[in-house]
Amino acid sequence: MAKILLVDDNPQNIELLSLRLEAAGHKTLEARDGEVALKLIGDQHPDLMILDMQMPRVDGLTVLKRLREERISLPVVVISAFATVERAVEAMKAGALDFITKPFDPTHLELVVERALERNNLEAQNRFLTEELNARYHFVLGRSSGMARAYERMVRAAENEAPVLIQGESGTGKEVVARVIHRESDRHSGAFVTVRCGALPADRQGPELFGTPEGKGKVEMAAGGVLFLDEVGKLVPDTQKRLVSLLTTHGFTRTGGTTTIPSDIRVIGTTTVDLDARVKAGGFSAELRDLFSAAHVVIPSLRERREDIPELVGFFVEKFNREVGRPLSGVSDAAMEALGSYHWPGNVRELANIVERAVTTGADDEIGVVDLGLAVRGILGAQAPDGMVPVKGTYAERLTAARRNIVMTALREAEGEVNRAAEILSLPLADLTAMLAELGIRK
Repeated sequence: MAKILLVDDNPQNIELLSLRLEAAGHKTLEARDGEVALKLIGDQHPDLMILDMQMPRVDGLTVLKRLREERISLPVVVISAFATVERAVEAMKAGALDFITKPFDPTHLELVVERALERNNLEAQNRFLTEELNARYHFVLGRSSGMARAYERMVRAAENEAPVLIQGESGTGKEVVARVIHRESDRHSGAFVTVRCGALPADRQGPELFGTPEGKGKVEMAAGGVLFLDEVGKLVPDTQKRLVSLLTTHGFTRTGGTTTIPSDIRVIGTTTVDLDARVKAGGFSAELRDLFSAAHVVIPSLRERREDIPELVGFFVEKFNREVGRPLSGVSDAAMEALGSYHWPGNVRELANIVERAVTTGADDEIGVVDLGLAVRGILGAQAPDGMVPVKGTYAERLTAARRNIVMTALREAEGEVNRAAEILSLPLADLTAMLAELGIRK
């Protein structure tokens, strides 16, 4: 049994909520305005608050802001007859877990209340989730400052029911982030249903998401779980409009149908483009953009967090070692230098592919420069004009850098074949082999 504080200036609404919740075994407290509610929170310590947004003296939004300012950890479900996207987003940003419209569906209300009651200690859960995310997922996501900011937003996203937008370039790991949020949320036991929006023709988007009179769509398949919309910016205007309706009313109709079907899902979307720019250009719904803005996770590109590359490489080497049964010890210094200098247009996905190929096809006991793809192998020779690698230091250090660059460029031209590189440089094979060892360049 939980103690639930009902805050509404309309006594009939309070009576209706009280009857429903007490029938479910809960105890209810009542407040007719925000000021009384804040006093009851301090005196009675409720487990959950159901809060009306429109009230005299102190309104619902002010109550939410006061809770946040005073660092009071109390799950809040907002309920309002004025169901606008702006109000819902405002409430979520202020700390509400969910937003229900009047008149409410009793079954949906019970589901929302039960989920919210599991969050009676949000601050402790926040610390736990942060530790868990760092311990369990840093090896595939990274520890850089950019990823630390992403972790913080992932934690917040896992703690509420707001729609989530994950933004980042192709290959940055947006789906990995979405699955982490799903695993760490109250919906972790529910389905994670994926829709590749960019792969759907315009006329198939509605039936695919919302179904038809003859069968269920992905929205119904995701009941109790998450609907993952990959490249949500590729949805056509009509589908965007229906998605806004789904998120604000918690209901939908099948394509070609007339019956409204209640829905209990969470939506997580991804995008590689700036949706604000799409809105300005008229290609994306401002309402849908605003709904997603309540929980917005930005994943930096790999070139923006190069400090994560060594740890990511180590993770992938270990992973692919296990998969192919190789005993590779790691990566040579020269190869790691090349990996750290590359511009990574394909981000973490490209890094994983390069390491997998190197582990699978490499001949030595560690990954060398010649085991990397041509684009990465050539990076050291392409960093500066006239074929020079920029370097600070003594004459000897600069000379060593220049020799390394000459050898690396020849290896690139020879596609990693040492014999051909020796011919290009007009050097005996034995001399080039000795030079490779001296410069720390793995074959």
